[in-house]
Amino acid sequence: MTASGGYGAGQPDQPTGRNTVSNSTITLAHVEAKFGVAMLDHLDRQAEIPTVTKAACQGDVSILRVTTKAATTPLPQAGVAVVRGENGGHTHSVHGARCFYDPAEGGSLTLGTLTVPDGGEAFLLHPEHGGLAIAPGTYRVGRQREFAGEWRMVAD
Repeated sequence: MTASGGYGAGQPDQPTGRNTVSNSTITLAHVEAKFGVAMLDHLDRQAEIPTVTKAACQGDVSILRVTTKAATTPLPQAGVAVVRGENGGHTHSVHGARCFYDPAEGGSLTLGTLTVPDGGEAFLLHPEHGGLAIAPGTYRVGRQREFAGEWRMVAD
């Protein structure tokens, strides 16, 4: 993606939907091997990982592109758990290279800010849901909630 938000000549990713682009070179097997996050057996290891450019949800975690201040804390090589699995559930984690993640303070719906600079790569991974690649930009990583007679966090 170019600085103006369009796709430059020679770039393999072309828009396929409102919020993601197809990425034909990155598979679930690739991110599983690269980051050591074991995926459940029912997932197709040859499945292509979609790339988020604006907004996406993975279970109870949301990613929304924002224009706020960029994150400044380097993303650790081991990644960051953004929502830990509870009661036998699985953890959602962010992994990548040359990226930045600032965790949010307090107990709000915002979990943190992720910045993926040009030349960086980031993935939201979950053993049951697979992965999402995240295009360059700054994103709000958050929890989802739902209304079922009362507001509650989405259970994953």
